[in-house]
Amino acid sequence: MWLDVLRAVLYGLLVLMLAGIAFVGGVFVAKKTAKEPFVPVVEEVAPEKRKMARDLIEVALAERFAGRHREALDYLQQAREQDATLRGLNYQFALTHLDLRDFEAARSAARASLAKDEETSNAHALLALIALEQARAEGSADAVREEMLESIGRSRETDPLNPMPHYVVAEFYRFAGQPELAVEAYRRALERVSKSDSIMVSTVKAGLAGLRLHHEADSPPLKLQSINGIHPPEQLFFGAADALLRGDQAAAADYLEQARERLPEALFEALMQDSFFQDYLPDGIFTFPSSDVPQP
Repeated sequence: MWLDVLRAVLYGLLVLMLAGIAFVGGVFVAKKTAKEPFVPVVEEVAPEKRKMARDLIEVALAERFAGRHREALDYLQQAREQDATLRGLNYQFALTHLDLRDFEAARSAARASLAKDEETSNAHALLALIALEQARAEGSADAVREEMLESIGRSRETDPLNPMPHYVVAEFYRFAGQPELAVEAYRRALERVSKSDSIMVSTVKAGLAGLRLHHEADSPPLKLQSINGIHPPEQLFFGAADALLRGDQAAAADYLEQARERLPEALFEALMQDSFFQDYLPDGIFTFPSSDVPQP
């Protein structure tokens, strides 16, 4: 039972991280190979179509979280019709096809993601998971061991901090009836989820310190970076800090509310304890959902 609990905790964290952060604002790692770098074809997409596509993606993710995978696939297809250039779209199709047990469609979408150098590490790990799930359905994992190891190796080479390849290894050992090895692999995956949070904390704290040091009364407004028109979580904290330095408390509260919606509560509250927000955020402008605010 303890193995199932550990697996359930990690699965929940991975679903949140891979589906939420990966599409809303995650980190895209370039694939380093001897091939010519992929140069995307930039297509002009009307702003209203791009916004509609992003909204449809959010609905698709919500449907998938709720277990309504067929509905999620339908919303993804509608999003593609509105804007086929959105980064990470093929990867989201691959995840959804896997949930529907359409292994060939999932494999094709994951490979399309790799062809565009999008979600590279995750897509390699997903190919390993697809092979494992197909083997489970057919009753034997030995036939896909080499294929899995190759994909997992590529995933780890691309992004050593990615928890997903370790999760797939754990699933393999669990299916193979080796729970001791599965637990160790799950723990390694959990460690990397934690390290990913640590990177977020370090990035935000460094950025806040820099904003405090370099801000001047006549400084131009901070230009936030975005992916597909959506600000990654760390950029929302920077936007809030810049707004506070300019005296725009309403804008700061709006940025922080968006960040709260996208991050695990414990991580969000820990970042809110940074000395910058303690010094600049007025009392009462922003409240926590509970009184148990963790201290740094």
